[in-house]
Amino acid sequence: MAIQSGNYARLLEPGLRKIFFETYKEKPEQYRKFMNVLTSEKAVETDMRMGGFTMWNPKGSLDSTEYEDPKGQGIHMYKHVTFSKGFQIEKEMVDDEQYNIIAKMPKALARAARATIESHAASVLNDAFTAKPENFNGEALISDSHALLGAPGVTTSNFIGNLALTEQNLEIAMKLAAEQVDERGLKIQVMPDTLIVPRSLEFTAEKIVKSVHLPGTDLNDINPLQGRFKVVVLDYLIDDGRWFILDSTMNPLNFFWREKLNFKRETDFDTDAAKFKGRMRFSYGWTDFRGILGAKP
Repeated sequence: MAIQSGNYARLLEPGLRKIFFETYKEKPEQYRKFMNVLTSEKAVETDMRMGGFTMWNPKGSLDSTEYEDPKGQGIHMYKHVTFSKGFQIEKEMVDDEQYNIIAKMPKALARAARATIESHAASVLNDAFTAKPENFNGEALISDSHALLGAPGVTTSNFIGNLALTEQNLEIAMKLAAEQVDERGLKIQVMPDTLIVPRSLEFTAEKIVKSVHLPGTDLNDINPLQGRFKVVVLDYLIDDGRWFILDSTMNPLNFFWREKLNFKRETDFDTDAAKFKGRMRFSYGWTDFRGILGAKP
């Protein structure tokens, strides 16, 4: 439906003291702080996960080398989705309105697009504890029973537990990170350096990772977690208690841009109405769970 002067008649009248249509500050971009942001030139991006090798066996001087195939593999597909929205304005409205509100509407459209991007990206963490058919092997990103591809019947965990964010529980999380294994059950090096929290835990996180001494103790107790983490605060996490630790060097969370956000405008030849629209196309998700751990109090 086109915006018409009859709908916004007061904008055509001089004398309004203040217009509040566009007074909000923009939220900073957040999804790049916890996801690998990539570009795509295909309709679908496909990842393969494969099992590794078992430990080596002793070899006699005349024995043949033992050859082994990596066991287990899985495919995950990132299918891009198109998003688009716009608005129309009659020419008379553009000609006659007095308060430059029309010029601000494309900015409002862009803000809605930004919120769409951030909300979808954050859904990877909001749904992190939920098993879904579209996930790799139908598993949850955070689980205490991830199946190993190269060791049938064996599982591993990246679930910290039903634990609130405290210094003691963050130490428990670091211990679990040190126990992470590959697809054959061999230990791997996971060193989380990013603490992801909702806005409600921002100050708690800052106190834990930036204090020289342990919070709530005397000054003789050093804080072994000081400086280990970068704190990433996300406004689009819907649960106030959940928190995550991430090893940025092996971040498993991916966001693919197939068509970056763009805007177009044109004038309808018959009606003279101005049309504005935006369009974007992207996909997001994860293939491997290694590199991130989560807690859900």
